[in-house]
Amino acid sequence: MKRILYLAILLFGALAGALGARAEGAAGVKAYTRNVAVVLYEQTELLDWAGPYEVWTDAANIALDNGQKAFNVYTVARTKEPVVTQGKLRIVPDYSIDDAPKPDVVIIPGGNAGNLNDDPAFFAWAKKVTAESEVTLTVCTGAFVMGKAGALDGLQVTTWFGAIEELQKQFPKATVIDGRRYVDNGRLVTTAGVSAGVDGSLHLIARLLGRRVADQVSRYMEYRWTPESYLAVKYPYLNPSASDDGRALQNAELRAEENNLAEAVAIYRSVLAKNDANGSLWFSLARALRGLDDHSGAAEAFTRAGALDEHHGGWALYQAAVEYAKLDQQDRAADLLARAWAAGYTEQGAIAAEPLLAKARENTKFKQVAGVK
Repeated sequence: MKRILYLAILLFGALAGALGARAEGAAGVKAYTRNVAVVLYEQTELLDWAGPYEVWTDAANIALDNGQKAFNVYTVARTKEPVVTQGKLRIVPDYSIDDAPKPDVVIIPGGNAGNLNDDPAFFAWAKKVTAESEVTLTVCTGAFVMGKAGALDGLQVTTWFGAIEELQKQFPKATVIDGRRYVDNGRLVTTAGVSAGVDGSLHLIARLLGRRVADQVSRYMEYRWTPESYLAVKYPYLNPSASDDGRALQNAELRAEENNLAEAVAIYRSVLAKNDANGSLWFSLARALRGLDDHSGAAEAFTRAGALDEHHGGWALYQAAVEYAKLDQQDRAADLLARAWAAGYTEQGAIAAEPLLAKARENTKFKQVAGVK
């Protein structure tokens, strides 16, 4: 069930993803995807990095832009050898400091931060990439890394409650605040310990991609996020980098959620008229048409979505089979069900539980593809 919900988020809730561009390209246009480096070192606190990793990877998929993820999230350590976190979990990093892509966002978790600070090469790398990044997020005692880099001077910052006094003692030019989940200084966001890294990450998602994406991530994670009130009023609701079509699609998604499906359909079709190769958009159109009981239109749109989305096309084709079954086009339903299975939608329980597909399940073509006797 969680997998189905996740696919729904990717193919529907995230579709409004058609957003504008960000990082520099050949003609001065900026590419959409930001690089997010999650730094690992020996004895880092597990949730300090795993919590933010979940947030940023979910947001990457929810805020898709014509197939481009909002973020390329990866782990970086001193070497590519497995890192043992607190709790003795062994993690194989994606990159070492020698071959990691240049990050736009750097996440430095806490734990035994001395294992990073006391390694000259590792610290030099961290100091360089955080100085050049768009924003750095520290979790827990990860703030000590930025303190050693001189990046806390003159700022209000926070850290894990058990390290407040020590951080203030070591870096007296900073003002260390107790009792805050996160403190935003623009290019540096510091958070309290452990789970607070999730809050700081959601705050940054809201700042970079809009409050709506952050809310979608927290809902998917079933995480009760309470934004800092003085910062929440500054969040844009929709993605501030959206293109004209991106803004239109975000508004279409809102109309669909308000059950104003006719307006949503009109917007989807107007954007598809300019670019009909967007599988996520076809999927969203199909869902809206299904809500209007236009099963013929929904079946066609789900089929188009299935043909265009190489990662989740099987699920879209399954939905198309259901719509054709509603129209009592049983041969077509069986054909689409067979195509869905061949494309990777092999959820036997879901297929067997759908009464509309009873005849399609007995079709010879489907049985041959699914290996059913």
